[in-house]
Amino acid sequence: MNLELIVILALGITLISTLFISFVFFRTNKKLLNEKNILESLIIKNSASNRLVDSLESFLEKKDNAEKKLCDSVRLVSSANTVIYLEMNKIDGSFKPVFYSSSNELNIDEFSTEYVDDKTLSIVAGSEGTYKISTKSEDDFFPKWFDSIEFENVITLPIIKGFETSGCLYVFLGNKLENNIDELLRNIWIITNLFQKTEFKENKVLFETNNEEVESIEDNDNQTILNTISLDENLELLKFKDKEISLSNSEYLIMKRLFDKNGEVLSYTEIENILWPNKDGINKSAMRLHIHRLRDKSKNISENLDVIKTVRGKGIFLDKSLM
Repeated sequence: MNLELIVILALGITLISTLFISFVFFRTNKKLLNEKNILESLIIKNSASNRLVDSLESFLEKKDNAEKKLCDSVRLVSSANTVIYLEMNKIDGSFKPVFYSSSNELNIDEFSTEYVDDKTLSIVAGSEGTYKISTKSEDDFFPKWFDSIEFENVITLPIIKGFETSGCLYVFLGNKLENNIDELLRNIWIITNLFQKTEFKENKVLFETNNEEVESIEDNDNQTILNTISLDENLELLKFKDKEISLSNSEYLIMKRLFDKNGEVLSYTEIENILWPNKDGINKSAMRLHIHRLRDKSKNISENLDVIKTVRGKGIFLDKSLM
């Protein structure tokens, strides 16, 4: 009997010791795993930052062929397999591939032009004025020549020249875009925004202030009147003094609600409801890009005034003094 008790106690002690050792090992292993994940995240983030710097240098180092530089720089910053720039024909609204950057040789002259009747990605993104992310399986809007490109995801990004779409970028990615989507989109947007600002300087005259007008606003009361920003609801235009800029449908809906709020905060949840009223396919990255572009447009037209302000973690609002 004593022997059995000793055996049971020994087994109990062994079991408790095993569980304790396993617990310590698990905690240690979990800590190491967390440290490993943090380190990998830092490496990825640092790598993305380095690619952004390299892509900016790549874009700025040459003086000509801006569209080709745009393709090379976006491909560098996104680690994409292929980037193709399509030029928009203002007469019929079609998109034709004209420049590319790729690890493979491509004959884009053989790629068909995308017309409105085709309802392809560039047509849809160009008309809506916002980017789209598509997987390889979502081929309803893919042009036929996509079959010659190797990719898992493709980002479609319209290029805005002044007040309207002038081109479109296809960014073909080999990965499945599971992580760092926001960082990737931000870096691509930095490059494309730089491209738009450096190449379309002729539009600068649209934003220059008339000297006679400047002389006439010395009086404080007149200053308040002339600094009013308004929204044309019929033409979906944002107006400031004698200037105006067109908004995409999504940008207009957000700006309309901001005006309705009359200076109060428009929450991010409300913006999601505006963009996705059926709660289907809500994309926070897309929402942030809409807000970023809307702020960019409002700054351009208002002589760099901070028209749209942000309340961290809550939403955005219009500066009531400018309304």
